[in-house]
Amino acid sequence: MQAVFFTLVWIVCYWFCLPVYAVPESQIINLPKSTIESAIDFHIHYSPDVIPRSLDDFEVGKLAARAKIKGVVLKNHYASTAARAVLVNKIVPQIQVFGGVVLNHAVGGINPDAVEAMHRICGKYGKVVWLPTVDAEHHLQVFHKSGSGIKVAENGKVLPETSAVLKIVAKENLVWETGHISSEELMAVVGAAKLLKIKNILITHAMTDVPGLSLENMQRAAQMGAFLELAFVNDLMGENAADDRHKNWHQVSISKMAAAIKLIGAEHFVLSTDLGRKPDPLPAEGYKLFVEKLINEGISQPEIDLMIKHNPALLLGI
Repeated sequence: MQAVFFTLVWIVCYWFCLPVYAVPESQIINLPKSTIESAIDFHIHYSPDVIPRSLDDFEVGKLAARAKIKGVVLKNHYASTAARAVLVNKIVPQIQVFGGVVLNHAVGGINPDAVEAMHRICGKYGKVVWLPTVDAEHHLQVFHKSGSGIKVAENGKVLPETSAVLKIVAKENLVWETGHISSEELMAVVGAAKLLKIKNILITHAMTDVPGLSLENMQRAAQMGAFLELAFVNDLMGENAADDRHKNWHQVSISKMAAAIKLIGAEHFVLSTDLGRKPDPLPAEGYKLFVEKLINEGISQPEIDLMIKHNPALLLGI
């Protein structure tokens, strides 16, 4: 009888005390359980490089495999990354690693031969062609740098050499990325790409200083079939950036990115990190943080999955 009495007392105390110790619903909402398992990071920088990087390409692959990421795209502003992707795939077979070529001065600018070589040497792992980045005329103007910049279009029409590269991208079913060109050039290029029935178009970090697209232009590009990249590193830029070279860029906050996703629709976006500089988080860690911050801004897990899994896999054909 005494045991029964104490059991009843315990049950009553537990029942009445439960509301005091229960976690409020608002706190549960603010503690999302997010994951990047099976995600693809479409934009990672690595060493060896002209710019100091936190990880080499093998370390990038191993870190991604530990985080159960499905695939990554290696990027270098000055050299083709496709051959390196082949090697990393051999060392870290648990993930799929892709590379490409950025059409800056180091590879001859808008050079069809560089694109052909990148794809033919590496087969299925040489997948991405970026228009000029740090050597784009628009990039040099925005960041007040000297030098001869590369243009890809004038007066709303793509230049002949740009058209030649577009034809290779169409023929080989490669991914066409816009780099750091101006919004005017970008819209001309997207239009020309659609005429050639290029399916895999990605607007490189669409909301940053380069290309500096307005929301209206982002909507228009999405309507034309292009995907829009949002990169976590852009939230780390601005006057408080850990990397001095990022202090002259404007920050694109997570809240601004979330607002763009809600306006245009997650089906039009691809998330990436664009990480690799030493002061910044490691890519896999940054990717997890990016997803968690977006969920806290009201982006749902199904929307996240579209942007980190479905859409990038569609671009890469995996």
